[in-house]
Amino acid sequence: MHKQTDTAMPPSTLSGLKALVADISSGKAQIHLGGRTLRTLAAMVADPHHTAVSPIGKLAENHQVNASTLTRLSQRLGYTGFAALQQVFRRHISDRSGFYSERAGRLTAETGQDPTTQLIRRIGGEELSNISAMLEELDPVAIEAAAAIIAGAPHVCIHGARQSASVASFMAYALGMLRNDAALLESQQQGVAHGLAQMADGDALVLIGSSPYTRATVAAARVANEQGIQIIALTDSLASPLAANATHSFITPTAGSFYSNCMASSAVLVEILLSAVARRLEQRAVSALNRHEALIAALDIQI
Repeated sequence: MHKQTDTAMPPSTLSGLKALVADISSGKAQIHLGGRTLRTLAAMVADPHHTAVSPIGKLAENHQVNASTLTRLSQRLGYTGFAALQQVFRRHISDRSGFYSERAGRLTAETGQDPTTQLIRRIGGEELSNISAMLEELDPVAIEAAAAIIAGAPHVCIHGARQSASVASFMAYALGMLRNDAALLESQQQGVAHGLAQMADGDALVLIGSSPYTRATVAAARVANEQGIQIIALTDSLASPLAANATHSFITPTAGSFYSNCMASSAVLVEILLSAVARRLEQRAVSALNRHEALIAALDIQI
């Protein structure tokens, strides 16, 4: 007899699976998964195309788990087995079949090229795939909701540690061109605690980070949430500790051959969010940009 599962009606769509992962991560769901199993599920949901087309053995190898782990995970979610879970992903990509396999074929059929050319094409192709995967999963309603928070919050801080600090700095600078009271959480290098102390209920905090997560960034998400600060997370997985405390979470894939996390999808998402903010602010954004240009001219900065 089949073992009783944790849910009687498993999700039939990818959006339903994403919502379930978010609920499991936040403890709202009746299903409880171990940390590694939850991260595996979140990674599968974040990369639906490869999940849909990969055999169970290859998928297990990619996620560094056993095939039996994926079978048990499927049953825990309420499916009869892995094939039933995979069918959700296959339905999702049915109208886009061939896109990634054709792209992968172009990248791997370069045996006659020199190593540098292969490197250029491989890294570029991987970043294009990350951006495409991010764009396909973006919810326009969530983008507008996040843009409304960023545009309307009394004070907006952006934080990212280590490699994500570069994206956070880019976002803080670009947002500062559109509105006042927007800065890095650690703008004066005085620490995360000092930055959070300057924020209040109703302010907004944009957190940028991916695995391996920085303790300070994870703690900032938890403390900010407790203080009533609205959190927008740009992260790599629905199982991310940043997503668990966020008002809105956006997934930016980081997979690739680069020796650290790939960041192109994060940068593109920042541009999308800030473009939505600029459109929402309308004339206020134009006026702010005019002031910015006038200051540049007055300081004779540009050559």
